[in-house]
Amino acid sequence: GGIGLNLNHYTYSQPIMDPINFLFIGRLLKEKGIFDFIQAARFVKSAYPNTKFTVLGSIDPHNQGALSQEQLNALLNEGLFEYPGYVSNIQDWIHKSSVFVLPSYREGVPRSTQEAMAIGRPVITTDVTGCRDTVIDGVNGFVVPKWDPEALAEKMIYFIENPDKINQMGQESHQIALEKFDVDKVNRKLCKLLGIEITES
Repeated sequence: GGIGLNLNHYTYSQPIMDPINFLFIGRLLKEKGIFDFIQAARFVKSAYPNTKFTVLGSIDPHNQGALSQEQLNALLNEGLFEYPGYVSNIQDWIHKSSVFVLPSYREGVPRSTQEAMAIGRPVITTDVTGCRDTVIDGVNGFVVPKWDPEALAEKMIYFIENPDKINQMGQESHQIALEKFDVDKVNRKLCKLLGIEITES
């Protein structure tokens, strides 16, 4: 599992619902699923033009699979998503979101997903190691096949058409985070596995 979070830094809040805002956090790389997120956003906006999409993360000009500055500029001119770039106040942006989306092709246990869950956001992610370990499909979000923007868009539309599920599944995410990602619980578990005795001060 993940190394855990200080949950005092990631307090629960009700998801923003007007407009519904799908949030992506990660480097703008193919392997992080940014191109699938973009294609899914296009599908969704064609049917629900008032839906909001937000992308946080930096461009990696040295990676061949990265979104280029020219591509990014064209997308921003198109108005497809909001892009504040790389930010340090991740929590604030999660609080302003409705649903967290990480269509990555490979991960450990993604920290960004843990943070979004702790704050109480449902998650749409891919059926790959690490990502699938954060979501109980249909309970706190959805797991979709990788390389499948249509499936991604379908689950986004599900939340648009069933907005009550955003808060319901977000609460489930929060509960899972309390159980699985609390750094104190994770540390105690690690110490037990390593045979280290913890003394309470």
